[in-house]
Amino acid sequence: MKKVLILLVSAMVLLIDVPGVQAINLGAPAGFLDLGKSSISGSVGYAELDIAGHKVTSKSFMGKGMIGFSPKVTPYLKLGFADMSVDDYGFSGNLGFSYGGGVVFKLFAPTDSDFSLDLDTQLLWSNSSEGGQKFDLFQEQLTLLGIVKSGGTTGYAGFAVEFMTLNGPPGGLDENGRGFLVFGMDYFMDFNFYFSMEAHLFGEDAVSVGVGYRF
Repeated sequence: MKKVLILLVSAMVLLIDVPGVQAINLGAPAGFLDLGKSSISGSVGYAELDIAGHKVTSKSFMGKGMIGFSPKVTPYLKLGFADMSVDDYGFSGNLGFSYGGGVVFKLFAPTDSDFSLDLDTQLLWSNSSEGGQKFDLFQEQLTLLGIVKSGGTTGYAGFAVEFMTLNGPPGGLDENGRGFLVFGMDYFMDFNFYFSMEAHLFGEDAVSVGVGYRF
């Protein structure tokens, strides 16, 4: 497990130098919550997206609320701010409203095991404006995620497929079915308070860090 954590942290450090951008991160805590449990977290994200050959960069400040709706289903909401830059159109917008949500489904979790296989499905809307110009970004993402818990640490990795639509002065730009790998870690300082890190690699460059509290 220590080797996995070292690899995760190393990947995050390498990505810190990537130009700022907003990806649709999973956010913490990873996977589903037990029935009746809830969580509130906040994260700062940076990423670089390729939408129909156009480079879109952004940074985001996002809050996430989760609740254990059933033993196998955990819905969540996201609310925050994000900016956008589209180099090909000379656009560098300010922080705009960003909101969305999703559902985590527990697909497989062996009895008396610290491993689970989850499906995370989510949507996110973001907008950014500069002068009289405004861009809107709509993202849909499906992520198949393997999660391993060891003491106060939760490590996760998986494969994501993302669909994006960017609307603005050039009209609509679509990116259908871009795939990438997701790596992340939640570290619990005690039973409830935790730190989180996440990286997207090999198809999308992104990194996010955050803190949260589980009730």
